[in-house]
Amino acid sequence: MNGLYDGLKDVLLILLKNLDTREKVLEYIAEVINKNASRSGMQVDPLKCASSGMFVNLSAVMLRLCEPFLDNMESKKDKIDVNYLFCNNRIDFKDLTAINASSDEVSSWIESIKNEHDQNSASGEARLMESQEATSSGKNSTSLVRCAKKENFSFICECFFMTARVLNLGLMKAISDFKHISQQLARFEDDLESNRAMRDQGGGSPQLEQDINRLEKIVEILTQDKFCYEAQILRDGAFLQRALSFYRLMILWSVDLVGGFKMPLPSQCPKKFSCIPEHFLDDAMDLLVLTSRIPKALESFVLDDFLSFIIMFMGSTSYIKNPYLRAKMVEVLNCWMPQRSGLSSTASLFEGHQLCLDYLVRNLLKLYVDIEFTGSHTQFFDKFNIRHNIAELLEYLWDVPSHRNAWRQIAKEEEKGVYLNFLNFLINDSIYLLDESLNKILELKEIEAEMANTVEWERRPPQEREERLRVFHQWENIVRFDMKLANEDVGMLAFTSEQIPAPFLLPEMVERVASMLNYFLLQLAGPQRKSLTVKDPEKYEFKPKQLLKQIATIYVHISRGDKEAVFPAAISKDGRAYKDQLFASAANILWRIGGDPQIIKEFMQLAGKAKAAASEAMDAEAILGDIPDEFLDPIQYTLMKDPVILPSSKVTIDRPVIIRHLLSDSTDPFNRSHLTQDMLVPNTELKLQIEEFVRSQQSRKRTAAESEIGEPDGTADMVE
Repeated sequence: MNGLYDGLKDVLLILLKNLDTREKVLEYIAEVINKNASRSGMQVDPLKCASSGMFVNLSAVMLRLCEPFLDNMESKKDKIDVNYLFCNNRIDFKDLTAINASSDEVSSWIESIKNEHDQNSASGEARLMESQEATSSGKNSTSLVRCAKKENFSFICECFFMTARVLNLGLMKAISDFKHISQQLARFEDDLESNRAMRDQGGGSPQLEQDINRLEKIVEILTQDKFCYEAQILRDGAFLQRALSFYRLMILWSVDLVGGFKMPLPSQCPKKFSCIPEHFLDDAMDLLVLTSRIPKALESFVLDDFLSFIIMFMGSTSYIKNPYLRAKMVEVLNCWMPQRSGLSSTASLFEGHQLCLDYLVRNLLKLYVDIEFTGSHTQFFDKFNIRHNIAELLEYLWDVPSHRNAWRQIAKEEEKGVYLNFLNFLINDSIYLLDESLNKILELKEIEAEMANTVEWERRPPQEREERLRVFHQWENIVRFDMKLANEDVGMLAFTSEQIPAPFLLPEMVERVASMLNYFLLQLAGPQRKSLTVKDPEKYEFKPKQLLKQIATIYVHISRGDKEAVFPAAISKDGRAYKDQLFASAANILWRIGGDPQIIKEFMQLAGKAKAAASEAMDAEAILGDIPDEFLDPIQYTLMKDPVILPSSKVTIDRPVIIRHLLSDSTDPFNRSHLTQDMLVPNTELKLQIEEFVRSQQSRKRTAAESEIGEPDGTADMVE
């Protein structure tokens, strides 16, 4: 293949050096790109498009043509003029998805460039000639003329942008197809294994045998396809190295559009950056993900520029609109973690790179929050995959002292901002994932029990048995994935609560945290814990002993940081899961499974404080008696302490309650209109009324108590 690539490059180079044929070669390449633009789609019509083989070959040839300026990219990148994207007469880039601009915004910007040129050339032919001369000097400031003349772009400029398009339709499309084939193959192999297991368990119906034969043929065809892609692309290290060099130049050129490698980014995204095709950067990340997973593919390749680029743009929605592209950046970093990459050089990337030390943790936390809403119909499930990558990276960074210090500083600075949002979503995910996993475990146990009763199981029709087994294997995969993520989330809560307990104790967070921990404690130490016993818990990543130890540790870590003693009251206030005897039961289990004695001791001390707080809360409730409805929070039906008015619905609600809601949803819960914390209006008058009500009730109760003490034997006068 490399012999073919070199021969084709030599032919094209001879034709390009000849002034009589150069234009025809460029027109031919442009025509190939234009005629095959639909290759970028998911489904490609083979009768209307060139083959993947042809386009992979063209990709290799174009990369060879780029080599002279890839070897000197620092000095040559200035010759790449962004206006080529909008003003050339060969390839139409305008219909491609832009990095952070709509198609209307791109068209409007191009129109404004042309209008500006028309105004500049209003003085006549002489002015135009002067502009053309200035253009030939290579200065971008005069490149507006090119939109009128549609010429004068250097060969380096044309070759760069044509190669970017060819790679998107060729090499990167082939890599995407390879990934899709690999996923299909894995899925069909799983189905084949499941069907063979069903046959071995006595479910050998004629239909099942047909399914097995069909799946074996599909697996054979897909395996052959996968080998072809591996042979031509994945095993050609020189091909991948050339592509990486090209995308390094792409990164350097893109960063120049925003002023170079420096943070923070300008508050306003430059139009010339926002209008470049999204696939320029998306392809770079896809190639990095692929090569990061191929042994030795990145060996000796300098990754610093890629790392700087990722850190700069990963957390910025105003520069990169597509959350999935920013998520790919995390995937790249995840592959570079030293324990995964196998390269000692990647440790220095994370631990000695200044931009990384200053901004990586901050941008990871921000993306963790941003990914909650991607705009896709699959956003609910996508976020768990993306947050899994972020969580693994954060766990690694926590063990790097400089990053841990940065984390602590962010938690302090953003205690009411992005860090609080991060904690909120971490808690939301933990509850959902553990709840979903435990419910599915109960359903798996039900099917296990059905299969264990062999007499009844064999009486069922084969198709019914097959369907139940399919459901069983499907749920096994769901439980395994959900439990793995739940373990990660609980682990992160454990190590962050030790050194950063303050955010867990904020008024808008403390009850949410207490409810979550109480719920987990109920599941792991409550009466129903024995119903969660499965044959092989490790297979499902279900580690109840480890989880219980972590939950007890989180309780203790937060309690240690509780200077104002608000945590015990929050624990006992949870009417759904709090039970005093649950703590004693959990402590007994912890002793049996080898829990830390100091943690168990402090855990039981906290249990005692929660019990006392519950008693005090009952006394306080008795003192207050019947509370007027207007003093009660409309969502929680508890006495408000800091009432605020929602500007749109005009409803009065307790501040911690609405802030807790806004952490997950920036809308008014009563009419769904947009709402943020700074829009809340303090209801000072109502707050004073509530405080007066509490004082009067306490005074009345005190007076009644004193009179009760004095009435029986008249000793009140003696005391006086």
